[in-house]
Amino acid sequence: MRFVAMQDPCDDWLVYDLAFDLPAEMGGRPLIGLTRGEAEQLADRADAVIGGQAVDSPIPFAGVA
Repeated sequence: MRFVAMQDPCDDWLVYDLAFDLPAEMGGRPLIGLTRGEAEQLADRADAVIGGQAVDSPIPFAGVA
């Protein structure tokens, strides 16, 4: 598992890239300020993409820029 959903000190959620030790990005947008559900879903999708599994999402996931 490379991507995890984490809660920040302001009680928002983010997707964190453990390999780069930074918040992950998608389409040039940092994945911060999310709901818990959004962060968990995006982290799962990102791990699936990195793991080479098929993902039924029209939005490609990009790693940290």
